[in-house]
Amino acid sequence: MNPTKSSKLFSELQETLHATTEGDDRGVLFSFSGELTPDATDAIMLLAENALLTKKAKRKELNRMSAVLIECLQNVSRHGWIDDDGKLQLFLTLESTPLGHQIQAGNLVDFDMAASLRANLSEVNGMTHEQLRVRYVECLCNNEWSEKGGAGLGLLSMAKKSNGPLDYQFLELESGKYLFTLGILIKS
Repeated sequence: MNPTKSSKLFSELQETLHATTEGDDRGVLFSFSGELTPDATDAIMLLAENALLTKKAKRKELNRMSAVLIECLQNVSRHGWIDDDGKLQLFLTLESTPLGHQIQAGNLVDFDMAASLRANLSEVNGMTHEQLRVRYVECLCNNEWSEKGGAGLGLLSMAKKSNGPLDYQFLELESGKYLFTLGILIKS
């Protein structure tokens, strides 16, 4: 990706971030926008945990949030769109809300991945907690791994840990790609 396109992508990611938090009384504890690398993943996890500890989050909530954040980052790294330079861009925020803590993550996906994600998210959001638990166990027992290295557990795990629907949207960009945004609320 050339520097102009990369700069435009960062601008679009930042605009989306500010559009979701500006004028709101929610508190952004941590935000990241940039290339997702193994070092960035480690830093995101450390900074997110420190931000939650600073807010005196309960250990149970911290563990659930960490598990969801790991699943979120793994899903982006396995299924996100990689540009011509081999880079995977991500924006992420961790916010404090009156109901708990929320992760907002966004990355680019192509048309096929957007269609697949819509179908999977719709299915997961239509399940009860018990149905999620049963499907999760079935996926573990079937031991079927995809070509990208996952067993289809990511969205199921996030939905189980959040005890609510996963909030998502797809914004079509001029490039033909989609900005996929996923919001996961971990209730206090």
